[in-house]
Parts: sequence; structure tokens; C-alpha cells
Amino acid sequence: MRICRVVMKFGGSCLKNAGAFKEVLRAIREYGGESQLVLVPSALSGVTDQLISMAKLATKKEFNDELELIIKRHVEIANDVLKQRKNSFIEKIEVMREELAKALGRVRIEGLNDSLLAFIEGFGERFSGVLLESFLNENGIRAKLVEAEDVIVTFNSYLNGLPLLEETAANVKEKIIPLLEEGMHVVVPGFICKNADGKIAVLGRGGSDFTATILAYGLKDEKSDVKVILWKDVDGLLTANPEYEEDAKLIRDISYAEAKELAFFGAKLLHPLCLIPAEKKSVPVEIRNFWRMDSDECTVISNIVEARASVVKAVSGMEKVAMITVEGEAMVSRPGTAAKLFAIMGEENVNIRMISQSSSENNITLVIDSADKDRAVEAIRRSNFFGSHWIKINVEDDVGLVSVVGAGMKNTPGIAARVCSALGKRSINIRAIAQGSSELNITLVVSRKDLREAVKAIHDEFKLSKG
Repeated sequence: MRICRVVMKFGGSCLKNAGAFKEVLRAIREYGGESQLVLVPSALSGVTDQLISMAKLATKKEFNDELELIIKRHVEIANDVLKQRKNSFIEKIEVMREELAKALGRVRIEGLNDSLLAFIEGFGERFSGVLLESFLNENGIRAKLVEAEDVIVTFNSYLNGLPLLEETAANVKEKIIPLLEEGMHVVVPGFICKNADGKIAVLGRGGSDFTATILAYGLKDEKSDVKVILWKDVDGLLTANPEYEEDAKLIRDISYAEAKELAFFGAKLLHPLCLIPAEKKSVPVEIRNFWRMDSDECTVISNIVEARASVVKAVSGMEKVAMITVEGEAMVSRPGTAAKLFAIMGEENVNIRMISQSSSENNITLVIDSADKDRAVEAIRRSNFFGSHWIKINVEDDVGLVSVVGAGMKNTPGIAARVCSALGKRSINIRAIAQGSSELNITLVVSRKDLREAVKAIHDEFKLSKG
């Protein structure tokens, strides 16, 4: 008989009050069944932002009031959901409060570095992990907390850890699976990890989704079936951002590749990397609405490639981007131009959303997040390679990025023409365009003022509102 294992991740809004915790019990009972369960809590909504703000301001001001507000919020929930285990929880959170206060005190003396910031950021998940463990045991569900840093191992980054999957899988087999086989539910705080140097690190914002799929990778073996449920406050992925397209529809089934593209190009529901571990082991990922648990509406992400009349699955839009064009005739005769530009962006930790290069090779266009614009331009200008008067750097900060995603676009002629025609009919000018060799997406740069209309035009062209 095969073993069924389910990893459930609970977002911050799923743990916000006593009523939410009761829904957690319901999710476990109705969707866990007889399965072995691993539960991944996020920080309470807003707590991570508070911790980051405190860390950044710790060199300039006292942090006691803000810290006490965070502790008070968790204790108030404990007062509502715990009885027998309340005092034990308060003792544990007081110990963690002292740890956090010491870390903030170090920032005041030493200044803020990535190692300290990662350590401070992770306290929200540590608090909620202890609270969830206490709550489950209070309600007769045997649960054991396993610290994420004892399981998930990453490369040496502090703030955007990339998992060492095999090392992590070995830890899962050693520290989690034996507890599951004893009939325990295992609680693993999201977001937190340990880097290869043995230091506390984090997986980047939205990293609790990543935690869930990394753990699922380790749980999947030849004797087990594993799935991930990401409990959120929406039904799932939509054909467009409803802020841009009011007729956006739920996507019920989508492939890993398509969902990864949507996550990278602005679908904030998912950590952009979280589907990679799931895809490697063919673990299905469900996005479900925590507040509509009775509904059968959800998104299932798997290795399915759906054949459908509409070859486009969704269209996304990103507002906060900037376009940088590096141009000059001298670039044609200089080998390694693109490689050097990418290296500069990498050194500055700038994420490139799109790249386009002319056939004459005399210009390269990059689209990056607006927040990185000034740092990126300054780095290019001070480089010996690009800093000469033979090279010009143009910056446009009034643009938006539109991405058209669908596995059905591959080997289907005329899709780019339909996209361009749909925009042309509404007098929307395309500033730059790129399509990957996988033919999974077409990405366009338009004026920011045209972004909403561009999304609607493409959504209408491919009749995505029909579901």
C-alpha cells in the first residue's frame, strides 16, 4: 500500500485570529484525511515587514515598542486559542523575544549586514511555528516542531537561498519521515533555511511556498504519493490580474512551465522558484482558498500540458519596471558585450526581467525592476567596458511589461502576429519584444499608461474570459 503525504502551507492571513486557527483544524481534517502531514506556517500578515523595518532602523532608534507590539499580537491569539499550553507558549516566545532583541542590539552596534537581516527576518515564522504546534497539541492533534534550519540547506546566500536538494532530502528522511511514521504531524516554519556555511538564512520573500515544495521533494520516494496544498486567500491563478481585467477567470489546470512563467512575470501568488522542486519529482501543487474551503474551485499545477482551442493560457502585466538600452556602433566589434552586461547586473544583484538585442548587435535592451534602475545604470556607467563615449545608455522609466503565456503557443504559427495586431487595433505601441526559444511566452514592453489596455486587448483577442 502506498503512503500518502501532504504538505500544507498556511499563509499569514490563515493564522490571523482564533477563527482562522479553527479553519486550520478543518483544513487538516478535511484535506489531510489519513495522510502523513507536514504543515508550513508563514509569519502572521505584516510581521516580516515589521521585522525588516526594525532591522533597518535599529542603528538610529530604539525598537522596544515595535517589538512589544509583535509579541503582544501573538500572545493575544494564544489567549484566544490556548488554555493548557498557553503558559508554555508564552515562555517559549519570551525566549525568542530575547534572542530577537539581542540581534537588534547587535545591529545598533555593528550595523546591518545580510547575515543579521536574515536572522531577524525569520522570527515571524519562528513565532507562528511555535504557536501552531501548541495549538494542534491543545486540540488533540499530535504535532512536533522541526526547525527549518535543521532541514533545509542552501547555497551561501543569506537573503535568497537556493536549496541543495539532495542534502535537504537526506535531512527530511532523517528528521521528518520518522516522526510521520510515528503518527505525528510535523510543523516546519516557512521561509527559513541554513546556508552551506551553517548560518541562518532565508529563501526570499514569499519563501514559505518554496519551503513547502522543497520539503515535498524530500518526502517523495518510490513508496509514497506526495502533493502540496498552498492555502491562500484567493481561489488560484487567474487568466489576468483582475486589477487590469475584470473578466479574468480561474485557471483550473496549468503546467509547471506555464505557472513558473506567470510567477516570474508578476503573478504574486507564487514564489518564482517554488515550482522547480515539485516539477523535478512530479509533485502536484494545489492553490486553494482558505476562506472558501467548501469550494471545488482551485488551481492544480502539474506536468499536464492541456490541449485547448485557445493556445494562450494567461496574460500578465508588470508596472514597476524600467527599460535600459545600451547602444553604440562600437559594440558590434566587441565580443562578449552581452556577457559583460549580464556580469555587471549579477554583481549588483539586479534581476533581468527581459532582454532584447537588435540583429545588428549595436544595442541591447534590458528590462529590470524600477527599484534597481539607478544602481544598474551607475554600475554600467562606471565600468571600463561600457563607460566610454562610444557607448550610450538610455533609460526609460515610464514602461510596463506584458507577458503572454501558454504551452499551446509552441509550434502554433501566427500567435505573435495576433498579439501585435490586437495591440495595434487599440493604438498601443510596442517598445520592445522578446520570445524565448521554448515558445512558452511572448514578452512585450509598452508605455506604462497603456499597460492595462494592453492586457485587456490580448485577453480579449484570445477569448480568455470564456474560461
